[in-house]
Amino acid sequence: MDLQSLEVFLAIARYGSLNRAAQAMFLAQSTVTHRLKQLERQVGTPLFVRTATGVSLTGEGRRLLPVAASVVEQLRAFTQHREKPQALTIVAGKAFASYELPRLIGEYRRAHPHFTCFVRSTLYEESIAALLTGAADIAFLGHEVYHPHIHQEFLPCDRILLVTDPEHPWASGFPGFSHWGAEPVIAFGDHTAPFRQRVDRFLAQHGVFPNVVMELDSFSAVKKMVLQQLGVTMLPERTIREEVDAGRLIAMDIANGQLTRPTLIAYLHAKKEDDAFQQFVQWIKSAY
Repeated sequence: MDLQSLEVFLAIARYGSLNRAAQAMFLAQSTVTHRLKQLERQVGTPLFVRTATGVSLTGEGRRLLPVAASVVEQLRAFTQHREKPQALTIVAGKAFASYELPRLIGEYRRAHPHFTCFVRSTLYEESIAALLTGAADIAFLGHEVYHPHIHQEFLPCDRILLVTDPEHPWASGFPGFSHWGAEPVIAFGDHTAPFRQRVDRFLAQHGVFPNVVMELDSFSAVKKMVLQQLGVTMLPERTIREEVDAGRLIAMDIANGQLTRPTLIAYLHAKKEDDAFQQFVQWIKSAY
């Protein structure tokens, strides 16, 4: 039994006439008659009998009436739910949520006014767990993920740069790793954070074991300390672009492009079949 045939059946029962039902549904009477006969063939019994003023329900028709009404209501609710834009749940590291996600979501919303989303900043392990439990649709990560149920796509990498204040002796040019000495360093995060491990490994490879005087949990806090001339740091290029453009910070690529922070999006493999979701993913890849 299809939705249209059930709707025709309910309309005939309501108006007691095939002609009035056809007028109410803006259909030809022949179409109403055809759909009624099609439904009667499916249920295997007549649903109406003709009367002097129109038609009335048979006994089987009266039995079908509440069933048809319930089915139509549920099908309409299901269709409306599917047609209604669903909010996308996004998880991202604190840095990405602060520096990249606002621009990306803002631009996407302007291009797709009905787009809605829920965003939560998370640690790496929390992001993976959110994907696997269905608590998130997509994650923006700063470290690779290898899981049989998770698909990942890489976005352009972000260079990690040496950052100083404009008055620092190195602002005019990095003198070399041999001159690093006991230079005070403002470090991001704990020693287990993938970004921190990348920086520490790079410096160690060049014989530098930094004199870390501060360990802070946000790039914003690290930048503020450097701006106060309290030390130097290593930060992703995208997080310092505004301050560098304004001349408030100096950035140098002392790794010659070899030290980068990966950026990737991750989601469950099943999302590959979701056209609306893939539209968002492809837009992010082109706009990042």
